[in-house]
Amino acid sequence: MKQKTIIQLWGKHGCGKTGTIKILREELIVRYINPLHSYIIPLPLGEISDVLTCGGYKIGIESMGDYLWRFNLHDRLNDYVFAHNCDIIICASRVYNDVSAHIEHLANTHGYRLLKVTNYRGDDPPFDRDELNKQSAIHLLDLINQIILGII
Repeated sequence: MKQKTIIQLWGKHGCGKTGTIKILREELIVRYINPLHSYIIPLPLGEISDVLTCGGYKIGIESMGDYLWRFNLHDRLNDYVFAHNCDIIICASRVYNDVSAHIEHLANTHGYRLLKVTNYRGDDPPFDRDELNKQSAIHLLDLINQIILGII
């Protein structure tokens, strides 16, 4: 039985949430849609908003998480629930802001489990932010796979 889940990637401004979500989207495409798909890091600038079907699950992906009412983010988050009926929603937010509160509201009122996660972070240098984001995305990909398999 599918358990609807929101995975909220949260953190402060500039910590790599968008980069991690972009890589996760590409990894989902490679694993579930087109194994020949390839991409290079760093990915292009800008936010992403997408819906993919992976293993029979509809997955909403939203990298913007700074301001709920900017660029129709409020409506897009609602659309993942109402218009697209996503089984899994991956979205970014700041630690505590109106986006985070709205994500919690959607989870609590529409039967979604809410899992709050963070990405790997370290000073650049000695750590390479793109590599940390890639490792974070791969771990999120494994988490999503476990949700799809019904393990989590």
